[in-house]
Amino acid sequence: MATRRPSVGTLVFTYYPLCLTCLTTVLNILTIIVFYGKVFRQRPTIGYMRAIALVDMLMLYGWNLDHFFNLKFGFELQRLTVLSCKFSTYFNHFITQSSAWLRVWMCIDRYCTLNQVRQRRAVYQHRRVIFLIAFTFIGIALINLHLPIFSCYAYQIGNQTNIGTGSRYYRLYPTWNYISLALYNIIPFILMFIFNILIIRYLILIKRTSTLQQSHVRHSSISIPILLSTFLFCIMTTPPAIFFSFFHQETRSELFQHILLNLLDSIKYTYHSLSFFVYFLTLVDFRQGVFRLLSCRFRNINHPSQNLSNTTIDRADRYKTQSIPIITITK
Repeated sequence: MATRRPSVGTLVFTYYPLCLTCLTTVLNILTIIVFYGKVFRQRPTIGYMRAIALVDMLMLYGWNLDHFFNLKFGFELQRLTVLSCKFSTYFNHFITQSSAWLRVWMCIDRYCTLNQVRQRRAVYQHRRVIFLIAFTFIGIALINLHLPIFSCYAYQIGNQTNIGTGSRYYRLYPTWNYISLALYNIIPFILMFIFNILIIRYLILIKRTSTLQQSHVRHSSISIPILLSTFLFCIMTTPPAIFFSFFHQETRSELFQHILLNLLDSIKYTYHSLSFFVYFLTLVDFRQGVFRLLSCRFRNINHPSQNLSNTTIDRADRYKTQSIPIITITK
């Protein structure tokens, strides 16, 4: 009997998560390397972008990669053993919620930076970034701590041992799906939307103020990718989050598991793979840093290297020491 060949849709849904994971790993490692360049070190907001690049890269090794293992080999890491189930459940919830809240703090911190733009020294801003990143990881870790303790258990059906992702002690799902929806999507989006409105307001005021015309490009260059990332967050993560929370039972059917479930998950994880392209299109310094890194300009050529080094140092010093009056931006 001839074996049934998989359809084109099945092949796409099978290998897309794997390709997305590999591509995102390479691009986000490149993003982190570029953001550690000298021209970015004096910008506190870049700290969030580094953390987001790392978290988004790790996120794709969770439920996203499970789609590949399920469709290709017929198993999921989450259902191999009770230990792997506990780790996978905790890791996926922790990493997705952390990614969203890092974006929230990035928007809030950007607004605070614009509001305090006349400060010369950024040392306190760097400390604030480190504190908020650490606070995010610790807070999300504690909120989800009950998952590895109470979730996942083994049960027997005949001679076969199966792994349940719920809990024996209380009804974990769909209750936790609703909480995760609020922590990952609803609350972060509301906060990002509010502070992005405030960021746009300040950018308009900066543009209209003659004394700040020279700094307009500097402030808008960081704000634009933040605004674009928030817009993409809304349209690409909200539908999957709502569907998984309110239509949990329907996803058990074969139709939803192989078509709609994979499609929505692909859209969601594609968003978390777009950081490199957003920065490349909207940040001139990032784009130039990528070109320098890929063209291998770290060569021992005196004049070009010296000119490049001087240019980078001048930009970094300008971001570090430039003082900007804000007399007219008070309302």
